[in-house]
Amino acid sequence: MLESEEVGERASGQVGRPQNLVYTLPHTTESIAEFLTPALARIDPAAGATQVVVVTRDAETALTVSETVLRLTGPAGIEVVPITNALRAARIFKTRPALAVAGSASELGGLVRASLLKVDSVKAVVLAWADDILDEGPESVAALEALLSELGDASRIIVVRKVTPTIENLVERYARRARQVGAAEVEAPQMPENYELPIVRHITVSASARPAALRRLLDDLNPPSAVIVARDAPTVESAKQTLRTLGYHHDDPNVRVTQTDFGAPAHAVIFYQPPVTPAELQRAAQAKPVQVVVLARPGEIAWLRELTGGRLAPLNLTGPERRAHDREAAVRQELRTVLDRGVPPREIISLEPLLEEFDASELAAAALYLLERERAQRRAAAENAPPVARPRPTDGDRSQAATGGMTRLFMTVGTRDGVKVGDLMGAIAGEGGIPGDHVGKIDLRESHALVEVAEADAASVIARVNGAMIRGRRVVVRGERDKEERERSASPRGDRPERGPRDRGAPPRGRPGAPRRGGPPDRSSRGGPPRRDRDRS
Repeated sequence: MLESEEVGERASGQVGRPQNLVYTLPHTTESIAEFLTPALARIDPAAGATQVVVVTRDAETALTVSETVLRLTGPAGIEVVPITNALRAARIFKTRPALAVAGSASELGGLVRASLLKVDSVKAVVLAWADDILDEGPESVAALEALLSELGDASRIIVVRKVTPTIENLVERYARRARQVGAAEVEAPQMPENYELPIVRHITVSASARPAALRRLLDDLNPPSAVIVARDAPTVESAKQTLRTLGYHHDDPNVRVTQTDFGAPAHAVIFYQPPVTPAELQRAAQAKPVQVVVLARPGEIAWLRELTGGRLAPLNLTGPERRAHDREAAVRQELRTVLDRGVPPREIISLEPLLEEFDASELAAAALYLLERERAQRRAAAENAPPVARPRPTDGDRSQAATGGMTRLFMTVGTRDGVKVGDLMGAIAGEGGIPGDHVGKIDLRESHALVEVAEADAASVIARVNGAMIRGRRVVVRGERDKEERERSASPRGDRPERGPRDRGAPPRGRPGAPRRGGPPDRSSRGGPPRRDRDRS
C-alpha cells in the first residue's frame, strides 16, 4: 500500500512526501505489524539516522512495539529502539544510530531538544494509538503537539481504535487529506439467546507478568473447567507453558488454551490477552462461562471498559495487596454501618468547632487515623502480653476449630450471592457488635464463608448475626464443627427400627428394678436393701 505509492513516485522521478494515512485498527500485535511494516520498509540503513518515530501512550506500549517488530523481523532486521528513559537512550544514541524509535511524546521531545533526535532525517511519524495518547490528559496532548510541530516534514500515520470528533480534529490539524485505511468492529456483540455475559473482571499486569498472573489466578479461582484465550502463536505457547508448569497435561479437556475454538461450555474464560472486538466477547459467551477474567495492561483498561459496555470490575488476587484491600473495605463497611444507624449527636457537636478550620473529609481521615493507631496499639499489647494458662479443653471445646484463641464460624453466603469480604466484616462488626481486630481470616467461597473470630465473641456473633440480611440474603451462622456434627446426626440409621418412647424409658427384662408381673416392684429399684427370702433367714 504505502510501498506501492513510494515506488510510483520514484519511477516518475517525483520527490514528495507520501500520503498521510489514518488506520482504524484494534489494539493487537497483528495491528502493529499491519501499520508499521510499510513504514519500516522505507528505512534506508545507509543513511545512519533516525527515520521512523513511533509515538506511544507510555513506555509499556513502546516496549510492546519493539518486541513485536523484533519477533517479526528477527535479530537481523530493523529494530525499533524503545525510549523508556531519555537519559538512558542518549547513551545509546552516542554509540550507534537508531533507525527507528518508539516512546511517549514527552520522552521523544526530550531527545529532540537535546539534538540527539535529528528531525530532518525523520521520514514518518506514527501515532499508535492516538486515542490512547489523547486520553492521557493535557500534558500528554501538549507534548504531542510540540513534537508534531518539530517533525513538520515527516508523513503522518495515525492509528486509532475508532474515529471520534477529537480524532477528526487531530487529523485536520496534523494530517490533512489523510486516506482512511481499515475499519475496526464497533458494533455491540450479539450474545446467545437467554444468556447474558457476566461482569468481566480484569487483572492489571504488564506484558511480561502475564504467566505469573495466570498461575496466581488459577490458584485463586481453582475453576473446574477453564478456557485460556490467546491471540497469536507466541502467547499461545506462553500460556501452554504456564499450564505445564502447574502440572496440567497438554490435552487436558478441562483446562485448555485456544485462539478461536471455545468448544464445550466452561466455568471460566480467561483472556490471556484482552479482547479487542465484540466478536471475541461473543465467542466467549458461547461457552456460557460463570466467570470471565481478562489480563490487561493499564493502557488497555479504557478500551476494555468501552468494549464491555461498562460491565467491568477489577479482580484482586490473594497477596499483600489483596489483604490490604480487604482491610480497607472492612473499615469502610464498619463506617457505613455506623452511618446507617445514625451518628450520636454528642460526637457531631464535639466536632462542630473544627469544621470552621478543616474540611469534613479531613476530620474523618484524622478520626480514622486515630482509630487505626489505637487498634495497632491493642494488637501490639496483645502480642507482647505473657501467655495465660488455659484450662484443659473439654470434649465440647474440642468440637470447635480453635487455634490461638480463635474459632471458625460457618456462614451460608458466598461469592455467588454477590457477597464480599467487606460485607461479612461489616455484618460481624456492626450486627455482632465486636471490634474489627477480633476478627481473623475470612475464607469466602462460592456457596459459603468460614470466618475466624475470638472464642469469647463467637456466641455473641452467632446470636446477633444469625438471621441478618447480607446483600439481600438471610444468613445462617453456626460453629463450623456444629455444622459437621449436625450433618452426621442427620445420617440414616439403616434398617434398624426406631425405639418408641416407652421402650427408651423401660429397663431391659431381667435387670434388677424391673417390675414383677402381678406384684409390686422390687425395693431395690427404690434404693432400699434387697428383700430377703424368709425361708432362708
